[in-house]
Amino acid sequence: MTGVSDPRPTPPHPTTRSLRDVGARLGCALLVLATACGGAEPARRPAYVSRMVFAPPEVDDNAVELPGARRGSPRRARPPSARRAQPPPSDPEIPAPPCANAPKPPSQSHGRATGGRLEDGCLLPRRGRGYVRRNRAGYGTDDMVAFVAWAAGEVARIYPKTAPVVVGALARPGGGKLRGHRSHQNGRDVDIGYFASNNRALPHFRRMHHGNIDVAKSWSLIGALLATGRVQYVFMDYELQVLFYRYLEDEGLDATTLGQIFQYPAGRRARRGVVRHAKGHADHFHVRFTCGRSDPHGCQ
Repeated sequence: MTGVSDPRPTPPHPTTRSLRDVGARLGCALLVLATACGGAEPARRPAYVSRMVFAPPEVDDNAVELPGARRGSPRRARPPSARRAQPPPSDPEIPAPPCANAPKPPSQSHGRATGGRLEDGCLLPRRGRGYVRRNRAGYGTDDMVAFVAWAAGEVARIYPKTAPVVVGALARPGGGKLRGHRSHQNGRDVDIGYFASNNRALPHFRRMHHGNIDVAKSWSLIGALLATGRVQYVFMDYELQVLFYRYLEDEGLDATTLGQIFQYPAGRRARRGVVRHAKGHADHFHVRFTCGRSDPHGCQ
């Protein structure tokens, strides 16, 4: 990966390596472009989207973005070494993060998403190719900002006339508690809106359902993020999971891979899948990334 602190010599985690076979079966499912958008035929799919890797399972399972969630007995946390970044099986060319506050030292994420801080965070510019940021809390780790800007740019490259996606909260300049959120504290969380049908530009997050969401284009963005191999969780409304699940099922994605991706149809409280239900996430999805190699071992 170019310009992001993610050196290659360390061999991949066994869990990641075992899931490469799963990723190879994704084929065109990550960035399926079934229809033209805005009057332009989508560009040809890049080769890397035929693969996906998942973060090691059962990590940070209690830190779900679910306001008012029932608190059970805390699960035993895995050691921080299990949460280190793993290289994807195919390397997307991801540019350096477009930090609006550059130059600066490399970022460092400390602690947990629900109780941590961010050092030397990267400020995502207000506008970029394929996105517009609508929240003042725009700081994240260098890696996360690079991934978000790159993924939005990929959708804009494939759909040249697409309306920009709305990016919401990342983190405060130094991390810590952010009003209205349990997490977003150490620079590895970001809220992103869905694409609306008919290429409608949205000024802010909009509650989505089967009648107003562009499922194919929205999955193109989520799929690009998953292709980085650094997504730990995606939190979204359970009913929207159904739409994405059925969309990929119609595209021929096998049941095993669908089970790796989605919590649906196991139920809203099931502890499975990268994509999990979270109340209040029908108008946006929440992405949490794994710790990077440059982050201290206290990053969880």
